[in-house]
Amino acid sequence: MKVLRQSDLQIGDILIFENQDFSYVKFLDELKKDYFEEDPKKRMHAAFYLLLYLIPWFDPGKEGKDYRNIYHAAIWGNVDVNRGQNKIPENLDRIVQAGRAGIGQAELEATLRGEGVKNIYVYRRKNRPVHFQDKINSAIRTFYDDVSIPYSYEAAWLLAVICSLRYTDGALYKMLEKHLGEWGAKKMIDIIQSLINEYSNSHQKKMVACSTLVAMVYKNVGFELEVNEMEADPEIKVHPDLKLSTDFFHQSFTSSKPLASLQVKETVITPRQLAESSDVELVGILPHTDK
Repeated sequence: MKVLRQSDLQIGDILIFENQDFSYVKFLDELKKDYFEEDPKKRMHAAFYLLLYLIPWFDPGKEGKDYRNIYHAAIWGNVDVNRGQNKIPENLDRIVQAGRAGIGQAELEATLRGEGVKNIYVYRRKNRPVHFQDKINSAIRTFYDDVSIPYSYEAAWLLAVICSLRYTDGALYKMLEKHLGEWGAKKMIDIIQSLINEYSNSHQKKMVACSTLVAMVYKNVGFELEVNEMEADPEIKVHPDLKLSTDFFHQSFTSSKPLASLQVKETVITPRQLAESSDVELVGILPHTDK
């Protein structure tokens, strides 16, 4: 795989983040932070750390033994790094992403030094018509410049729930199948997915999480990404200090059989689904650096 530099990136490139392996010690440290946090509303350290792994665990992809903790998505754009400050606007190429503080920008080299970043995989749309980058960047700035848009924890957790619905051995699918039968379960999931997509189309500002932001940018300028069904039987990589039996993870984390009749469309899609879209191709990798 080609190792990229910042100069290789193009406006509109989709950045797919791979996290470090799950650390039980790190998880306990986050729990300690919550314990000593006086404001109950800010006791989210452990939950957010776990969330970064629930999405990849629920959504194992096609990688099999080469499983990666794909947990975050961003887009490469050109935005005003002085937004909200009493300074002259300065437009620079940056990582534009949705996080706990809302929609922001980050410098690439600093990001690659982050403890939670193992690698960043760069995907590029295959068919890019004239003015593609201009249109994409205009959509990026529309979201970025609206500082009122919050990060939606609800949408982020929803991504994990959707993945459990999408697989025939997912916990939520099995529950529906038990009460409604196979046909009823598939029909109910179709209805749920359609309602979610219908809501997200009219309430985008309330549904902004990392991968939904990228999908919305592409959709809003007429370049909606096609999402394919996924098949996989990955072996989940867990830190050796995490002494848990395999029963700790529901079977849907490690074995996946897609529902042929269910199509995940629109903008409520996971980071891994963005990477596996037939409309994009992998152009290279930006590895973690200690420098």
